Amino acid sequence: MSVLVTGASGFVGSWLTKALANDGHRIVAQMRRPPSTLFKKLGLDAQPLVEVVIEHDIAEVARTCRPETLFHLAGMSQVGQAQENPLLAFETNARQTWQLLEAVRNMPTSPRTVVASTDALYGETGNTPATEAHPLNALGPYETSKLMADVAARAYAQFGLPVVVARLGNVYGYGDENHARIVPGTLEAIRNARAPRLRGGGRAVRSLLHIDDCIAALRLLAEHAAEPGLRGEAFNVSGEPAMTTRAIARLTLDVFGREDIEPEISDDAPGETSRRFSSSARLRETLGWRQKISMKEGLLRIKKEMEAE
Repeated sequence: MSVLVTGASGFVGSWLTKALANDGHRIVAQMRRPPSTLFKKLGLDAQPLVEVVIEHDIAEVARTCRPETLFHLAGMSQVGQAQENPLLAFETNARQTWQLLEAVRNMPTSPRTVVASTDALYGETGNTPATEAHPLNALGPYETSKLMADVAARAYAQFGLPVVVARLGNVYGYGDENHARIVPGTLEAIRNARAPRLRGGGRAVRSLLHIDDCIAALRLLAEHAAEPGLRGEAFNVSGEPAMTTRAIARLTLDVFGREDIEPEISDDAPGETSRRFSSSARLRETLGWRQKISMKEGLLRIKKEMEAE
């Protein structure tokens, strides 16, 4: 099977590309700049089944390679960066998505397509995990730009495109260098023998999903994207149980043998006490997907990978 992965050099993209190549698929790995450290660490730059294409015009890449399956992961993933440069966020996350979908619409045979979105679209969820029926409450430039891409993807399904949307929760695993996220940030603190710093009292609630479970969900969605009842639909892809950032940091410290370190907690950022998490019940009930890796097991896997470096 021929596959196009946009944003293949990112955290999710690198691991997805590795999984696909391991199963013998031919992958065009689109990226905007030379391969990331993780991409190279996984040996993907030397993998004969992986063709690296450094190109900003994702639609043109799709028109050229005409894949059988398409995973659209490219975009701006940093909330802070989107806040600083909202125009770039809208260009990168929204505009390039519908340009890509238009290119797909004009292909002789449309690839089964998964567009990566985010469960941040739901905004604050309170004490109940958001389902796909939850009101969409995107406010900031990151969330709004992703909402525009999410809606565009579902709209293009009316043309018969086999496209589904994956609203990803907080995905973690080995090789994630985004230290603004709770797990990579805590691991960076451990590397530097200091306490992780948690704002908002450490009370923010998130649902985390190991990268392997995320990839299994993305591949399952792609496999069934053309089916009636799934085409044009959105599915949450997130982990359970939801945990506070304080509990996540504490578990990470314990797994890495740093029971002696206590997180530094401040209450100077009320907005970071948010409760934002979602339920993957629809994905489980519709396609039989199951989260297989607990938070503790996922952290142990990261530890093993780090020890092998």
